[in-house]
Amino acid sequence: MVDMGSVNDTWTSIMQWMELNDNSRTLEHIVCNILVAASTYFIWQERNNRLFSQVQRNASVLSKVIIDTVWLRIMGFRISRDPKQKKLVDRWMISKKNMDIDPG
Repeated sequence: MVDMGSVNDTWTSIMQWMELNDNSRTLEHIVCNILVAASTYFIWQERNNRLFSQVQRNASVLSKVIIDTVWLRIMGFRISRDPKQKKLVDRWMISKKNMDIDPG
């Protein structure tokens, strides 16, 4: 759903990518940062729920929560007519009609 280039599935690789792109203001990099932050937050929350309250969600439910959170954040952005931004919005299946709806 985001293009992080040659990042593999290790925490070190993800953090190196984030450090290299921390000053980037492109929509693609902002969405990547939001996705990593949301993933970290909800996985940590799931860990705490399992340890302290015996409440747990399966991986597909947790993935949906993360994706929905990022999707709502993207809906709050002002999207220009730039083809790269249009491609990102299309990839996240956000229509112009949805962008006009107040998500909160």
